[in-house]
Amino acid sequence: MKNLKPLIFSAHSELKTSHSEVQKSHLYEAFAAFCGFKSYAAFQAASIVEVDDIKLANSRCFDRMKHIGFDVNSAFLISKCIKKVWEKYDVISLEEIYTFYNEYLCEETIEEKRILETLRSFVCSDNRDATLMGIVFAQRLLTKYKEDPDNRSGEYWYKKLLANNELSSMHRLAAEEYKDILPYQDFLEFLRSKLDKSYELALPSPSIIKPICQQFDDGITRHWTHYFKYEYLEVADAFELYNEHASTTVSPALRLDWLKAQAIIDPDEWTIFEIIEQSSESVEEWFWYYWGLEHDIDVTQGNLYAINSDTGEEYDDYGPCEVAGYEGIALPEISAKEKLNAKNLIKQIESK
Repeated sequence: MKNLKPLIFSAHSELKTSHSEVQKSHLYEAFAAFCGFKSYAAFQAASIVEVDDIKLANSRCFDRMKHIGFDVNSAFLISKCIKKVWEKYDVISLEEIYTFYNEYLCEETIEEKRILETLRSFVCSDNRDATLMGIVFAQRLLTKYKEDPDNRSGEYWYKKLLANNELSSMHRLAAEEYKDILPYQDFLEFLRSKLDKSYELALPSPSIIKPICQQFDDGITRHWTHYFKYEYLEVADAFELYNEHASTTVSPALRLDWLKAQAIIDPDEWTIFEIIEQSSESVEEWFWYYWGLEHDIDVTQGNLYAINSDTGEEYDDYGPCEVAGYEGIALPEISAKEKLNAKNLIKQIESK
């Protein structure tokens, strides 16, 4: 929830010059009443705050101030001041959108339509961070919906609902849940259309890898973001899912940037192996090799093992068998000075 304290402090400073009896606690209660709550404590406990009727909100605030003991003129002045506080409070920032989608449950985020529309408006203004959030959050919610086996027939029952067919309570629930997820399917299509037309709109890379990109210049102009810290792999996976149905796809280089960020905070052999395989800089290959060694990972050593061809699980001497894993990477020849530069970069990153 947005920090109300500085707004109330400002409103109190404005009012106390002419109405010294007004306390900040009164204004907190006035704001809660404006928003439709019986107390400020109830307001604090709410996850979502909406005011649809400003006239009614003003009336609630006025009545609460009268009940507390203010005269008509004071109650009216406080209500007018609280309306201004609401207008400032009601502005949704991109930071708040990011926090909302990361902190609230899937069901709550799907039900909250205003946040989605505000995110759409940020995307329309060519905000790179907002476009990135749109792809990741839409893919997150749609993936969660599709992974639930109870939702497999949602579209079918939704069409039945539109045709005014009688549905059981279970089938009606499936139809309603499909209806709730539709705005995010539409939003993802909107994002694809937007990226198809915005040739100059480049999605941002994670700022954690900036020192690496500065050291190994690959000629790519990047924009940076501080969002999705510690969720780097989810972003890379969201790009992969997005590309399955997009005509203008997210570039492999951008997805690789997010994999590099993941390897910095939580290195594993598969991620480092993929980064080295896709790297075009010999010295950078050695950097990632050294980075792996710092975390007990040696990608020059092969990791081949048998799996069941049907299940993909480790082979247990039953069923068809195939080889999985990878052979050790052969690193290119570089000079001793270049190896030292790669090791020094590791020290630089670890010191931050």
